[in-house]
Amino acid sequence: MATKFKKIIASVLVALLLVPMFGCLAEAPLTVQAAEKERGDYGLAAENDRYALYMREEGLAIMVYDKSSGAYMESAVSIDDGKNNALWQGAMQSALVLNLIYANVDTQQADLINDDITQEVTYTENGFSARIYWKQYQLGMTLEVTLNEDGITARIPDESIVEEGEAYIGTIALYPYLGYSYLDEKEGYMLLPDGNGALIYLDDKEGRFSTGYTGMVYGTDTGFVDSDTTRLWRDKFEMVNEANNILAPVFGMAHTGEGIAYLAVVEEGDQRAMIEASPNGVSIDYNRIFARFTERRLYTQPTSNNSTSGSFKMVEVDRSHSDLQVRYLFLSGDQANYCGMARAYRDYLLKGGFLKAVPDEYRTRVDFLGTEREAWVVGTSAVVMTTVEDIKEIYADLEQQGVKDLLSLYKGWQKGGLYNVPVTACKAASEIGGTGSLKELMKDSGDKGIKLYLYSDALRINPTEQNATFNVVKKINKRKLEEKTHKDVYEEFMWLTPARTDYLLNKLLKSYTKNGVNRLALGGISDHLYSYNYSGTFYSRHQCAESYYNTVAKADEAMDLVLEQPFAYLWDHTESFLDMPLYTSSYIFEDESVPFLSIVLKGVMPVYSEYVNFEANKQEFFLKMVETGTCPSYLITKASSADLIYTNSSDIYSSEYSVYRDDIISYTKELAAVHEQTAGASIVGHEIREGGITVVTYDNGVKIYLNYSNEQQSTDGYTLDGMSYLVSK
Repeated sequence: MATKFKKIIASVLVALLLVPMFGCLAEAPLTVQAAEKERGDYGLAAENDRYALYMREEGLAIMVYDKSSGAYMESAVSIDDGKNNALWQGAMQSALVLNLIYANVDTQQADLINDDITQEVTYTENGFSARIYWKQYQLGMTLEVTLNEDGITARIPDESIVEEGEAYIGTIALYPYLGYSYLDEKEGYMLLPDGNGALIYLDDKEGRFSTGYTGMVYGTDTGFVDSDTTRLWRDKFEMVNEANNILAPVFGMAHTGEGIAYLAVVEEGDQRAMIEASPNGVSIDYNRIFARFTERRLYTQPTSNNSTSGSFKMVEVDRSHSDLQVRYLFLSGDQANYCGMARAYRDYLLKGGFLKAVPDEYRTRVDFLGTEREAWVVGTSAVVMTTVEDIKEIYADLEQQGVKDLLSLYKGWQKGGLYNVPVTACKAASEIGGTGSLKELMKDSGDKGIKLYLYSDALRINPTEQNATFNVVKKINKRKLEEKTHKDVYEEFMWLTPARTDYLLNKLLKSYTKNGVNRLALGGISDHLYSYNYSGTFYSRHQCAESYYNTVAKADEAMDLVLEQPFAYLWDHTESFLDMPLYTSSYIFEDESVPFLSIVLKGVMPVYSEYVNFEANKQEFFLKMVETGTCPSYLITKASSADLIYTNSSDIYSSEYSVYRDDIISYTKELAAVHEQTAGASIVGHEIREGGITVVTYDNGVKIYLNYSNEQQSTDGYTLDGMSYLVSK
């Protein structure tokens, strides 16, 4: 292995020496051909003007060679430190690593090195196709690798997968070591899709961490969750925040010192994909990041409705049915970083029609809570927080102060209050003024240029208020999916089946249209995806996503639609991105938080923060909004939030307009002024410097300097006070 690595390094040096002799790009193919002779058992599979793809049939290992720089990334480990057993060695050299399920036990690894396989490789015009069959397990599939103008794609067609023996395929890891590094041999980082974005540096972690990052794309599959594992104090109060969902199916590896990087996009099979990243020291001394696809899962099947009875493990009857495909967008030189990755992803989304380009406008988001419910002697009684007249007064007051460009969601406007869900008709609560007053507010607001949306949770049904006997989701084990609230009034909610959601939302859209309402804000279905059982039939996350996409597309066609923290597969059907996380889950192994998603969307779609009300460090949060080009969001009530103490909204501890009025006015003034300088522009540079300084560069030449430290700092001839920012042309 060591000899082979030396040969590869030598070939790269040969390539670099030939560049000044023959020219950088014109003679690139000759350089590659010369280098190929030194690559031992790697052979040239395909090449274009930018890249060459090499393949070694043992383990189907690949190497992607950047002609412009001579840098490369490979999928098979060429540095053997002698510490790893046969299973680790097999994983390190294999294009595919399978986890198999035997007799309802999820333990067996299958790879291309340790196992007895047959392998038929066919070279294509732009890559290769390999038919693989594990003889001892009687499993098979085809791997297709294609060189594109911007990198490579690796694909496993669903119809190629066969299971003919007693073993089932649990998961498939696709090129788990592509772009790996050993300890601190390379300068760079891995990009995680955690929150807005996070980095793990490729430095020597010195064995400090026992685990790495594992996240399921589009969040946890609730249909397989055995029980409520929330940690509660006194069985009521949540003490640990949930981790951020993966909103976009991406990850990245950057070797910044060598000027090469890739952003990987899980294009197919993303609904059941996991992103895994392990820094060195977690089991082995290699940094690696990759996608792992779930084909089958084990789940716990109770033997009766009695929770104290026994249970046993079962495996999904049928495997997942979807092609599995990852596209690796390679980047070179000064673009081989997380900002370049974000720009590549933005271009990819726009080119493919996966992202709706919306005029880049600034608005302050001021949401309102109408009514809630608290327990009464018999049933519940209304808790009125913000009426239609209250909203008119607040709008008038803000307009007097120069705050005119507003976006608002009205929550809890419906008869029965916030948690009388699902909403099926445009019938407003009498306590806020009734339907007539609400329609008048919607019209008057629209005439003034205010975008006021009526909010609807399209996922949940309240079994206390509505009949939830039918059309509700069951988990894969046929037990009802019950979402515990740990609140006093409504202790649980159930989830509507996607078909029922579609039916009821169509009814709501017709009612909206009839009443002249044309703005809808949707939650619930925008940030949940799950497998489920209904009437004895299993439905996968792929089917759930397809159903939700079609439902949202119809709503987008009928209404001006905004979505609450939408997953990436819905981005082409929202006018704005609501509730963008500006931080990460703060895992101990994360070295840096970066605004990856904000860079992707800035200048393409208006993005709104999570509620400022509930941020502990408002000064830092304000700087984050300046840094990312994010509009602020507030949840406002006219009445005191103390009135909510005995409702399901008891966690809204601060919302009174009189408390936040001055903040709304001052934030709008400052952030609108920043937006005026960056409107329609995209972020092309993002740099984190020493001393707490961050520099953001836009394609129109504007630079924003931010000082996150408490001390005065100087950079590029500018002096910034602690916790401040500066906009420079």
